[in-house]
Amino acid sequence: MNGALRVLFASSLLVFAAAAQEEGIESPVPAVPVPPVAVQNPFQPFDRVRFEAAAQKLGATPEQIATFGKRIDEVGLARAADDLLRAAVPTFDAAVKVHESGDPAAAVELTRVLAATQDPLLQAHVRYHLARLFLDSDDPELSISTLNDYLEKNLNHSPLDAEAAYFYAQSLAEIPAPDLALPRFRAFLQWFPQASERFRSAAHQRIGEIERQNESRLHGLADGMKKTSRDLRKKRFDDPTQQDQKKYIEELDALIEEFQEKENQSGGKASGTGPSSNPANESALPEGDGSVGNLEKRPSLADRWGDMKDAEREKIQAELNKGLPPQYQKMLEEYYKKLGKAQK
Repeated sequence: MNGALRVLFASSLLVFAAAAQEEGIESPVPAVPVPPVAVQNPFQPFDRVRFEAAAQKLGATPEQIATFGKRIDEVGLARAADDLLRAAVPTFDAAVKVHESGDPAAAVELTRVLAATQDPLLQAHVRYHLARLFLDSDDPELSISTLNDYLEKNLNHSPLDAEAAYFYAQSLAEIPAPDLALPRFRAFLQWFPQASERFRSAAHQRIGEIERQNESRLHGLADGMKKTSRDLRKKRFDDPTQQDQKKYIEELDALIEEFQEKENQSGGKASGTGPSSNPANESALPEGDGSVGNLEKRPSLADRWGDMKDAEREKIQAELNKGLPPQYQKMLEEYYKKLGKAQK
């Protein structure tokens, strides 16, 4: 198919797709069928016996474990589990408190706890808090990297899995990469039907926002291509028309790739290396809030970083070279470099 005919065909296709969205008809895009992706659900039901045994190994006392059981109905499973680990591991609790206070040194403190443990349960909770910290700092890329490690190395050890899946999608949306975030939000909703209603409502809201953005983009492209197709029918082959033609073909190719990505990811993975978005048969998360952190961002850590004295910032940065593994040093150097740029 030559370029002119492809524009005419694509214009008709996109106009039909836009009209179909308005009428509730299934869109024909992508034009090439995409084979379904069969992925087994990697999330397992929460194993409370296993979790409590792991918490005991980390130092939790029988009294602390009993308190954990009592608090599940009060604050939710995820929050109760995180509180238990904070009680069992004082260094972890201290690092989380630094983050809760809005201190930019929290990234170093949490990373030190992470570097010092090989326990997958404690790693899961530290990585969760680090990912939240990076999001608080407007650094979704580092949040995604941290959650990738969570989903690859720490999955199915903690009831924080649901929130990790939600914030992975949220991080993609913040980049922004909406067409990657969309199937991950859907994965969260499908696999965790009993997760906190606050998180589920927020996921539905973000899905609606992304779908409206995509629909607007499709309508805009269809309108532009209609004009170009009229010009071609009128034998207008000047440079502006050719440039428009090239632009819309490139945009069409990008849209088709995105629709193919959605088709794959709707049954594919919920992270680069982790869970897929096929529905789970059941979730072990309880009804209720169950959230460890607030959905709303805390005050910008970049602002706090900018308000600090030079000596305070230098002290934090000096800590990066004190016993941290190279990969963590590099991660924190990147983080504080971005933090410094954000406050300028």
